[in-house]
Formats: sequence, C-alpha cells, structure tokens
Amino acid sequence: MIALSPTNIDKMKLLSNSLSTLLLLICFGSSAQNSTGDCDLFEDGPNDTWPHVITSTTPDDPNSGDLQSLLIEVSALPAAGANYRVAKTVANGNWFFGNAIPLEIGTVTVSVSAVDFDRSVKFQFSSSEVEFVLLEINGESLTCAGDLQGIPLASCSGIEDGPNASWPHVITSTTPDDPNSGEAQTMEVLVTALPAEGGECRVVKTVANGNWNNGSPVSLEIGTNQITVSEVDFARSVKFQFSSGAIEFAELLINGEALDCSDIQCEDLDDDGICDDVDDCVGTLDALGVCNGTCAEDANANGICDADEDVVNPSTFCGPGTAWDEDLGQCVGAQTCMGDFDGDGAIATADLLGFLAIFGITCL
Repeated sequence: MIALSPTNIDKMKLLSNSLSTLLLLICFGSSAQNSTGDCDLFEDGPNDTWPHVITSTTPDDPNSGDLQSLLIEVSALPAAGANYRVAKTVANGNWFFGNAIPLEIGTVTVSVSAVDFDRSVKFQFSSSEVEFVLLEINGESLTCAGDLQGIPLASCSGIEDGPNASWPHVITSTTPDDPNSGEAQTMEVLVTALPAEGGECRVVKTVANGNWNNGSPVSLEIGTNQITVSEVDFARSVKFQFSSGAIEFAELLINGEALDCSDIQCEDLDDDGICDDVDDCVGTLDALGVCNGTCAEDANANGICDADEDVVNPSTFCGPGTAWDEDLGQCVGAQTCMGDFDGDGAIATADLLGFLAIFGITCL
C-alpha cells in the first residue's frame, strides 16, 4: 500500500546534518510573505467555512495541557475580511469550538488557557487569502517549506539516473542483498519548490516471482511528502523514481536516514550546492537582484543603488515619458501639457511668444 501525506509542524523544525552545509533557512521575519492557502503548515480544515487549520498540540504531546498560543503577523486580508477561531478537546474528549473572531492587519495573538488533561488544540481560519509574514506557535517561529532554500534533485549526488526521460531520477531504498529488504520501506521528502508542470514520484519494486511492478505516479506537494511501501515475506528491490530533476528539496529520508548530497557531482563554482548548469545565478545577487552585480544597498527599494543616488542626479535614470519625483524618491509618469513650452503648467502669453520666436525656422 502506498500512502502520501503532507505531515505536521515537527517535520519543518529540523534539517538533517548531512544537508545543513548546503541549505539556508529564510525566516518569515526577513520579508517572506505567505498565505494560509499556500503554506504547507496549514492542513485542510473540516469544511468550507473553515478551510484551513494549524495544529498547536495533540494528546500525544506530554505538554498538551500547557497554555497554547498563536502569534500571526497579518499583512493582507481578502476584501470580504476573514475570521479565526479556536478548536479544542475538553476533559471528556469532545470538541469545543470557540467563537469566530475577525482578523485585522497587524500582529494577532491568541492564547488558550492551560488545563490538567491531555487535549488537542487547533487554530482554524476562514479564508485561504490571509497573508502573513510571521507565524509562531507557542513562541516558536515556524517556516513554510516554500521559504526554505532547497537543492534540485539533479544536483544531488545521492540520486541515481533513472531509466528514461519520464523518470530521469531514482533512489534505491533496498535490494535483495539486504537481509531486511522485506521490511516496510519509507521515503520522506521535504519539497521546497516544484517546476511549473509539477512533480511526481512512483514506487518501482520486485514482487515474489522477481518481476518488476511499477506503481502509479503520485503528485508531490510543497512540504513534507511521505510514501510507504508495505512489508513482504520475500527478498526484493524497492526504488523511488521522480519525474523531474527540477524538484527542489531541503531534506530527503530513506527509512529514516538522510540522503547525503554533500558530494556534488558537477561544477559548482559559487559553492551553493546547486550545479551551475541549473543554477539561476552562479555567484551572488546584489541589492538590486542582479547576479554578481555591484550594488551593496538600495535602502529605499526604488531600484536605484544608493551609491549612485549619492553621486548621480537620479533623474538621469528616468526613461522617456517619466520624470524624477523628489518627494517619492522615484521616477513617475511625466505630466505633460502640449503647448506649455516653459513648463509652468499653463499655456499662456509666454508660451505664445516663445513659439513665435522660433516660428519659420527650418529644422535640420
């Protein structure tokens, strides 16, 4: 049996040591903006009224009776607004649902009082369009998978070439030489980015008579994906095949052990863990987002390097039909008035005299 499931918050907190030198965690606070609809930390809610939910604790947590808190820094809301509410289990195990409370732009803090029994606590949201730049559960800042800097499958030396163009990359989980090959096999991958056409994974395994069985493709999602292959009573091979080398991941575990990608088998001049042939920038981005550019800072985010603003008249950067606005500190659409030759905002006698002064001159 094959099961696919984006898993819980704990999977997002730690990365294996084997990948730690290759990856960079980008915190929400730095500028990342996400929404309740696209962040993998949110599970599907119980109904259309509450489509997204994040779990704070469950009875399996020995500290589930402690005070539970949510902090979310909301940066944008849908035009119709959005609500949140607390859902929790009480002493007898039944669910209790709090009142719907409108969300507001800014920092929203929610606390659920401590109790003396094991329980579940969830925070439910009414819209997928609640955008936020910071999310904390019980004081711990959480990171959506899309904000992790992963590496492409094609750049990882621990991944083998696949059998064809449809399945170009493969990981071997076990072979008949392994005395434990009949045990359950698991593959868990923390996906950080997918190509535009998406990405798939499938299980390929040998059955009792030694023949190969190709499993059905399963679509991968941003976040933690897990595929489990049930145990059998014979020796076998099990492989996990992937549809694209452009699938990026922050961690990949085979039977609980992290895949080692530290030995990059390709040219990687900037030593960022991404092969140069698939790297968007071989080097570093400057403050203007230019690969290997020279701009150190653009504090006002106007697209002009601060060093240039200090020594060059900013208006020289304005293209045709635009003019420099000192108050805004940027180029804006020029307000023109045909016939206003002296630029005073009015067509008057001075403009007429100026026109008559050059009337009849032949332009060369």
